[in-house]
Amino acid sequence: MRTALLVLILGWGLSAQAVSWKVFDACHDEPVHSGQHSADLDKSVGELSVEIFNLHKISYVGAAEGFNSILNTPIGLDSIEVVSDVEMRVYGWCYSVNGKQPDSMAHKIFLTHPTDEIVWFYAYSTNLYNEWMNYCRPANEIKAEQFCSKP
Repeated sequence: MRTALLVLILGWGLSAQAVSWKVFDACHDEPVHSGQHSADLDKSVGELSVEIFNLHKISYVGAAEGFNSILNTPIGLDSIEVVSDVEMRVYGWCYSVNGKQPDSMAHKIFLTHPTDEIVWFYAYSTNLYNEWMNYCRPANEIKAEQFCSKP
């Protein structure tokens, strides 16, 4: 009985000290992948993300410094949406830690608590009349047809 109680207490303690993570694609309001990962605060957000993606077999192109593609999203010209003659959206991957978007690449950001949350989301920046209007807007807010068309 004492052994079972000890295992339960230790197991709860370990799960309580885990980083939460989520991945949002361009088309869904709910994460397409999420979970908990044991916290190693000596690793950057980028390193932890690579570890998480490998462990959960989430496809990606990139490294701890940043990701060109997650979940087989388009790269290069295929990641550009032409809205009109004067407007386009350029898509890529952004991240947040505890709901805030850091100003640095993922390999330069370190978590401060083992219960922090990392969120990766497909996002866009808008260029209107050759001026950038925004940065890292979640793509699932607009669900662009080129990414979310129905079969």
